[in-house]
Amino acid sequence: MSAAPTVDVVIPAYEEERHIGRCLECALAQDYPAEKVRIYAVDAGGRDATGRILRERAAAEPRLTVLGGERRRWQPEALNLALAAGDGELVARVDARSFIAPDYLVRAVEALAEAGPEVAVVGGQRDHRGETPFGRAVALAQTSRLGVGGSVYASSAEPQRTLVDTVPYGVFRRSALEAVGEFDTALPVAEDEDMTWRLRQAGYKVLLDRALEQVYVPRSSFGAAFAQYRVYGRNRVRVVRKHPGYLRPYHLVPAAAVALGGAAAALAPFSRAALRALSAGAAAYGGLLALTALRAAPREPALAARVAAACVALHAGYGVGMLGELTAGSPRAAS
Repeated sequence: MSAAPTVDVVIPAYEEERHIGRCLECALAQDYPAEKVRIYAVDAGGRDATGRILRERAAAEPRLTVLGGERRRWQPEALNLALAAGDGELVARVDARSFIAPDYLVRAVEALAEAGPEVAVVGGQRDHRGETPFGRAVALAQTSRLGVGGSVYASSAEPQRTLVDTVPYGVFRRSALEAVGEFDTALPVAEDEDMTWRLRQAGYKVLLDRALEQVYVPRSSFGAAFAQYRVYGRNRVRVVRKHPGYLRPYHLVPAAAVALGGAAAALAPFSRAALRALSAGAAAYGGLLALTALRAAPREPALAARVAAACVALHAGYGVGMLGELTAGSPRAAS
């Protein structure tokens, strides 16, 4: 990639009227040569003003193409639609709630060029910034050690490159995507994990480069965070069913905690042993929550309390989602 490769920026957007405008502006304001960038935004069929905002912006911006809008599309189907419409050598998958830094594409292209063709995708770090008091707590919970996976991609003071299993919202080589096939539409929100697994099984590598920066806006309420992670939990089960080797012991912790806690709570009125187990488990979990919350917000008691609640939302949602998928059912939308 001695010459600047062409880049397709693909943005699935479902009911993101509050964020899609800024997301587009960040994608359009890249330091990368403008003539090398095309943006494909997919209106995923929501009922808010997202589609209207996209089309109004496209009318004034020739580099922006808006697709979809006629019906509901989950993320992988939206991504496949955008991939079919473009022909860029690289494909940058951007979330509608994310705002990429001006040098994001420049750094991604540099990383892929320096890493060599065996690296199929590069992703970066995310700066989680909540828009509400509880959203701020969710951001801190997601990037804590007690969070569900997000701490790996959280902001770090030292930019560095390392090979990883997966990255969220990566910049892919189109040739690698074509080699392994399109995103799996049976996995509504776990398409990135499935894709990077298939890429690695095909012999490619996945790179995390912390020099690639973006701001991510987490959910703003307990219910929204719970619902989002419930969908994540359900689709983690689907990924593992498809790729059993993807499973790691820590994936099972939230589901095991929910199952054991629920069983102990149900038996506690009838069994002293169950009551003792429930009390011990609750005390241990409460201690972990308190430690995490105080580390995240040592001088803000109210925020610390919300961080603890946010951790519960993430853990409970994820665990309930996994257990729900194990007993079948269909997930709800959460972009």
